[in-house]
Amino acid sequence: MQNLIQFALQSLSLILFALCTTLLPFTAAAAQSSVSSTVPLYGPKGVSPLAVRQGTLGSCFFHASLAAIAQASPSSLHDAIRGNAKTGYRVHFVSGPDELVYAQDVEYARAHGYDHSEGEWVAVLMRGFAQRKLRQSMIAAIQRSTVIPAFVKPIALSSLQGTGPLLVAYDRAIRSVVNQSGKQDGQMNKAALQAEVTRELSALGVSATEAQVIGGLLDHAGFYEELNTTVRENGEVFGAYRSLGQGGIPRSVMEAFLGHAQAAPVTAATLMTQLTALHAGGMAMVAGSRPSVATFQSHPPDWYVPAHAYTVLDYDAANRTVTLRNPWGAHPNPDGVFQLPLSTFQRTYLMYSFSEAALR
Repeated sequence: MQNLIQFALQSLSLILFALCTTLLPFTAAAAQSSVSSTVPLYGPKGVSPLAVRQGTLGSCFFHASLAAIAQASPSSLHDAIRGNAKTGYRVHFVSGPDELVYAQDVEYARAHGYDHSEGEWVAVLMRGFAQRKLRQSMIAAIQRSTVIPAFVKPIALSSLQGTGPLLVAYDRAIRSVVNQSGKQDGQMNKAALQAEVTRELSALGVSATEAQVIGGLLDHAGFYEELNTTVRENGEVFGAYRSLGQGGIPRSVMEAFLGHAQAAPVTAATLMTQLTALHAGGMAMVAGSRPSVATFQSHPPDWYVPAHAYTVLDYDAANRTVTLRNPWGAHPNPDGVFQLPLSTFQRTYLMYSFSEAALR
């Protein structure tokens, strides 16, 4: 009976949280107003693939994707950022709620080497995308849960539909507990994560009771597991060195900002059609290199990095060459841009992701 009463009180608190959640962004934004940045939102190149530079983490798939979209549809990224550093940015996507990004989180990302791009626009989009992935996984966990009562589910889901500090708190908490220097190949510490979520919610102006309820979602079967899977699969945007798989992040980044994307092996018969469309303009494309190439084991060329993502910039049909860019902005110099014969591209790359949404 005591457990039932406690659960009822938590459910009531969750209802109150959902009713009040639309007011929280303004309170939280006011709390952040003292945080300012000396780095402009856009650098000299503006929204350009050459302005995108990966940091010290293994975030090649995210940065290569942003550069591809900047090449195909720069307005899609420019228009995605609303607000300002003083009151908080809002990152807008093709579908779903805007994500709230504060200056201190952008500064954290740059200070910890997440991003070395010109300006702060890439770091802002990176944090917004990370929160979007969290939101999607939390919604999926609640919908699949057989423990959370049916009458509570709509309230819990409602609290995840608006733009507010909830996702900011979870994003900050996850960044504080993941492995910042190596592969995210294990479980996040659940107790540490729960404590950090509660602390971050409190710091953002959420009451102790509400924070306990939201943090308490981690106790429900499947909720923590869903979050952990999201971090493992998208580790590079949360501070883990490497995420799992090569195809997931480019496709989901393109879908978030362009609305539609696909992935295919470089051996696909449709590759030439997509390369031709890329040259015509409006196509975003990213390619992932093979983990190893036998002929490169002894003397790899200066452009080759194994299991790495590259932005595909152009295709020259007359010379049958593919122009690519390393998101490091180097290797090779200058700017990481280089050309390969089509045959070499197909031999050394494994998968490519692309979006034609910008053509429509």
